This record gives sequence, structure tokens and C-alpha cells, in this order.
Amino acid sequence: MNRFGVILARHALPAQLAVVAVALLCAAFWPPSQGRMLLVPVLPGAANHMLPRAVAGGAQLLGQGPIPGSFVITGSHLAVASALAGQAVLILAAPPALCGSVAA
Repeated sequence: MNRFGVILARHALPAQLAVVAVALLCAAFWPPSQGRMLLVPVLPGAANHMLPRAVAGGAQLLGQGPIPGSFVITGSHLAVASALAGQAVLILAAPPALCGSVAA
């Protein structure tokens, strides 16, 4: 076996496990088309207008999120994403295990 084959064989399993872990994280935090979402400001100034814009887009506030400056909302992902277009805000799924079990 040549040197490239040895390197590939040594790193194939860890690389596959890393890809699976990333895929699972993406699936777990992919925002639903309708339902509970977590708004996370990415830059310090992003939190200033994040919540008013999301509410203007039809979102309803459920409470504060687990990350400083974040909020748990419910609404339509498309409407919220449109309202927050151009803002430095991540829109993630809000799993009850991380964001509480606040009812809508």
C-alpha cells in the first residue's frame, strides 16, 4: 500500500464520524417551517432590532433563550426569515430540552 493509501485508511473512519455528527447537529437544529424557533444574534448590534422585526414578521415571543440575547419564538420560518433578512441573526430549531418547555 502506498503512503496515500495508508493516510486515507487511517483517517477514513474519523472523517466519516465527523460528517455524521455534523449531519445530526444540522438536523437537530434545522428550523421548522412552522413552530418554535430560537433567534440568536451573531453580532453585538444584531440584537437591537431582532425581536421587533421578528414580531413584525408574525412571530410570537415565548421567552428568552438559553444563549445571552437569544429569544424563543413561534411562527412561520419563511415570514421570520424574510423579516430578519440582512440581519446577523441565526434562526434555529428550539428543542424543548435546551429552550424549556414553554407552551405557545
